[in-house]
Amino acid sequence: MNPHRVRLKLPNGAELEAEGDAEFVRAEREEFVLRQTRLAQPAGTGPQREPRVDWNAVTEAKSGGLVLRGKIQGGDKAGKDACLVLLMASERLLSQPRPTATLLAKWLRASGYPIGRMDRTLQDAVSQGELLSSGSRRSRRYELTASGKIKALLLAEQLTLTVLGKRP
Repeated sequence: MNPHRVRLKLPNGAELEAEGDAEFVRAEREEFVLRQTRLAQPAGTGPQREPRVDWNAVTEAKSGGLVLRGKIQGGDKAGKDACLVLLMASERLLSQPRPTATLLAKWLRASGYPIGRMDRTLQDAVSQGELLSSGSRRSRRYELTASGKIKALLLAEQLTLTVLGKRP
């Protein structure tokens, strides 16, 4: 069995390097990100609010699939960002936190994003630690990490405001 590895270096100088089975690496990474988030928060500010997302305005569930109702602005990174939102919507609406690459590609195409290969579309998100991937080829599955969930919620909040006509 191949050991999983992760190496992170944040702009503030904090570093993490972990190696082991997938669950151990995932747990170490999430604990590291959580610890760094707490340290970066100004003292006395308390917990931050969760982004307000109206999932019914952002997505439409059709026969077990998801379709985004609006476009995410972002140029050539829009497909990756849309994928993050679709992964979060899949977790929240379909109780499916780890959809396959084939399913994600189908949802992206139905949402109007022209994509080729999912691994190439999402390689930046994986290398930035926003996604974890497991499996290979068509059975590859993607899962949001803690930082990926935060980014997905913020993108979904922006999309909610756009769809409802309330520009920030």
